[in-house]
Amino acid sequence: MAPASQLESPPQTVLLDGDAYRVEQITAGTWSAQAPRHLPDGPQKTASLVRAVEKASNCKVTDSSYGAQGAAFNAQVDCASRLKN
Repeated sequence: MAPASQLESPPQTVLLDGDAYRVEQITAGTWSAQAPRHLPDGPQKTASLVRAVEKASNCKVTDSSYGAQGAAFNAQVDCASRLKN
């Protein structure tokens, strides 16, 4: 088994408004996130997933999409535009 790349990080849990989001770095510029199952689909869930990725990566989300029948949220980040907080 090949050693893990230094760019990848283990999955982490990000807490937002009392809910736990699972966030994982896939490549240097791609992150994946999962929201708690009890949250309904919609714009608020998507906005929360973006916030979770930005909090975990400390980078700005520039593009995102749902994959795997909507189970996975994938986000592209721009780390040159670091977040202020």
